[in-house]
Amino acid sequence: MLNVRIANPKDAEKIVAIKKDIVMTNDVLLRLPEDKQETADEYQQKMQKKQDNGGLTLIVERTDEVIGFLSFSRPSYKRLYHTGSFGISVKPEHSNLGAGAKLLSYLIRWAKEQGELEKINLDVFSNNKPAIHLYQKLGFKEEGKQVNQIKLKDGSYADIIFMSLSL
Repeated sequence: MLNVRIANPKDAEKIVAIKKDIVMTNDVLLRLPEDKQETADEYQQKMQKKQDNGGLTLIVERTDEVIGFLSFSRPSYKRLYHTGSFGISVKPEHSNLGAGAKLLSYLIRWAKEQGELEKINLDVFSNNKPAIHLYQKLGFKEEGKQVNQIKLKDGSYADIIFMSLSL
């Protein structure tokens, strides 16, 4: 059974571990294994700053194991504050179990309750077909792309696709 909840400061260590695991096994994130990885303390501070600015960090658990997270941030500029963007990660061995859909569904419900949020944005690598499919299934629409923006490990390129959901 999957359970989604708002992350607490103690979850920062588990979130950082998931990020490191995904960086080592996937080619769908900006960060590479050789890039500087943030510490649990740094992530905890980042979580608090997001929350103070109207953001949210969620985790998804499967039988008391944290298997993924979603981090939603809002810009500090008033002209952009009606929007926000998120990043989502699920441990590879737990993909295709509905964890991403549960996290996103929670975010969408929460965002609608905020009243002042009107739009959720994201960007995704064009080679991340399962994520794109999930976003489309939940109503996100493509708004544009940066062509050949990401150089992959094998020397090929991926586009960054910009998507959004109007609330």
